Amino acid sequence: MSTTGWLACTACSTCLFLGKAIGGADDRVAYFQDGYVPNSEQRDRTRALWKFLADHATHPLLVLLPGVPGYNHLDDLTEIGGDRVGDIPFDDYLSGWPG
Repeated sequence: MSTTGWLACTACSTCLFLGKAIGGADDRVAYFQDGYVPNSEQRDRTRALWKFLADHATHPLLVLLPGVPGYNHLDDLTEIGGDRVGDIPFDDYLSGWPG
């Protein structure tokens, strides 16, 4: 099983999937990757991350990994880029955003 990470604003009940946590030499997370292409090369995901940070600039944000309080409640959050009912697709989230 791979470890996945999420960026969450619990104040707004919103999250953004970061992808699989890729470990470095010291067992810390070196980076996150969703799929076969590095996240930095995924234009919509990168833009959504910057918009998420701007939208929640004054809110406490959490990076949720297994074992971190809140991880088991991700299903209660609206996912940016998700495909469940109530989630917000990247196209909708980024529509009209100038960043």
